Amino acid sequence: MCNSKELLKKAIKLKGYGSDKSLTYKDKDLLEKETKVDKNLTVKPKVITCLNEYIDFIDSLDFSYKNPVFYRGQGNANFPINPNSLRNNPKNENLMIESFYRRFSSEIDSCITDMARLVLMQHFGLGTRALDISESPLAALYFACSPMKKFCRNYDEEMSNWGEIVLFRNPEKNKPENQKPIHSNTVSILSSTAFMEEKFSLWKLGMEWKKDNNYMREEKYINLKDIIRSSVIVRVPQDNQRIKNQQGAFILVNANEVDAVCWDKKYASELTNYILSKDNVTFNDLINDKKWKEKFDDGNTWELEFKKIKPYSGENSNQIFDIDPFDLRRLYYRNDNDIQQVVLVPPGKIKENIIKELRKFNITEDFIYPDMDNVAHEIMENITKE
Repeated sequence: MCNSKELLKKAIKLKGYGSDKSLTYKDKDLLEKETKVDKNLTVKPKVITCLNEYIDFIDSLDFSYKNPVFYRGQGNANFPINPNSLRNNPKNENLMIESFYRRFSSEIDSCITDMARLVLMQHFGLGTRALDISESPLAALYFACSPMKKFCRNYDEEMSNWGEIVLFRNPEKNKPENQKPIHSNTVSILSSTAFMEEKFSLWKLGMEWKKDNNYMREEKYINLKDIIRSSVIVRVPQDNQRIKNQQGAFILVNANEVDAVCWDKKYASELTNYILSKDNVTFNDLINDKKWKEKFDDGNTWELEFKKIKPYSGENSNQIFDIDPFDLRRLYYRNDNDIQQVVLVPPGKIKENIIKELRKFNITEDFIYPDMDNVAHEIMENITKE
């Protein structure tokens, strides 16, 4: 399991901002400077100290109904943008799913697809590879400012961190492949991977993937890049009140390396890089390629094996998994000067004041989490304060 301090150091190195708790909103010029995270990404955070400043920033963005902006608010700007189940150790992903399934098998089996199963698990608090985002900038601001009081172990410590809102958008207006409907082939592959063990074959993934479909598909035609490194925005059905209120959506991610070719690890790294270099390459393409077909004994899909990677880990053979393991940066909102747009919220009183401002517009914990127990908790807290 990764050390939390190591993760923080990695996040600071990757993002280049929000790393010093002693900074205040008075250091806006320092925080809002353009920071070159790497040769492909420049960041210039916008520090906001009240709701009006945030609304002015949102008003300056370029978006439309067909190409909306999605927002992710988190209470600590130093945390990497990682889905919960893949944050530390990918071995835990399948273990958590299996443990949850044993207790709620009938509810999970009632879902038609693996993506629907992940959404259900996420709804009840189980960490999955689905990264929560929202089409509501106000909901994202609430997440950046307020930890969920009911489950917060140390409220004061949480409030002492810089909050952050990361913006996402389909980077190419006329190419919809970065935003997929819930029943798309890519979403099916990415969600099915969650139900795999740490090491799995293309054949085994294909068997899980076929469960999502009403007709037979051959796994040898799966785009292997979707397995190796992929992220897509998914707008899910708003079939519960929480998703409606939050205007919730998800970024579904995948990050794996080839582990073995015909049980031989010799060509694993080379094949991983080969797949990454292509927009679309299938197993069928490999066994018809002059170079690769001789690496497989019989050309069966169980001869191609993968392993889930640890994100931001030096243990991975390919450096891209140490920098941008899920290809998320492709989805970051960037302005016309190709600078990533993010919002930072100073800790302490400023966070508290913004929470009060949001309350005037009914953006409260019982609105964000409208489950019966959360509403009861908010009612009790508000009445006892008066």
